[in-house]
Amino acid sequence: MIPRTARAILLLSLIACVPAAASPAGGPALYAPGRYAVDNNATKVHFHVKALVGGYEGDFTQPEGMVMIDPARPERADVDINFPVEKMTTGDASTDAMLKGDSFFDMAHFPTVRFTARDAPLAGSDSATTIPGELTMHGQTRAVALSVRLTGVTPDEAPGIATLHFTGSMSVERSHYGMGFGRLFVSDKVDLTIDAIFHRA
Repeated sequence: MIPRTARAILLLSLIACVPAAASPAGGPALYAPGRYAVDNNATKVHFHVKALVGGYEGDFTQPEGMVMIDPARPERADVDINFPVEKMTTGDASTDAMLKGDSFFDMAHFPTVRFTARDAPLAGSDSATTIPGELTMHGQTRAVALSVRLTGVTPDEAPGIATLHFTGSMSVERSHYGMGFGRLFVSDKVDLTIDAIFHRA
């Protein structure tokens, strides 16, 4: 049996040999470098738009894309996420058809909504992090600021399947993307709430 002092020395030696990327605040590591694929079944963006009477809300679902964390810059990441307009839903078929038609998203010509960020700061769990990026809708690309918080990290249960869970929010003006139809009755401002899960691939 190994004496207690020897076991303590062995444990400290093993910990010292494990490399770790710094967290966004310089503390213990939150992220392992690598490519994290979006979970398209669990990830969605909820939108809400006020109107003269009530409002409109729904979800963008089934995205594709990833977060890439380079070992050489473990406190930064590249993000590239696409949401198919076809999978957008409000729960009402007639409203879905209107939004996907040529007065709004014009799905036939612009089938995806895309968010990208390059060299973005990684979100921590203590407070929200602002990620500057670009949002492309209806063929128009505009700079946006996404407020994100890391809400959970699941360590590897087997090699390469660590999970990251983020929540976030931002607001955009739809007229900036060529979708100003009906602004006398429906607000130009669209509030977006993000719930995203990524698995290291």
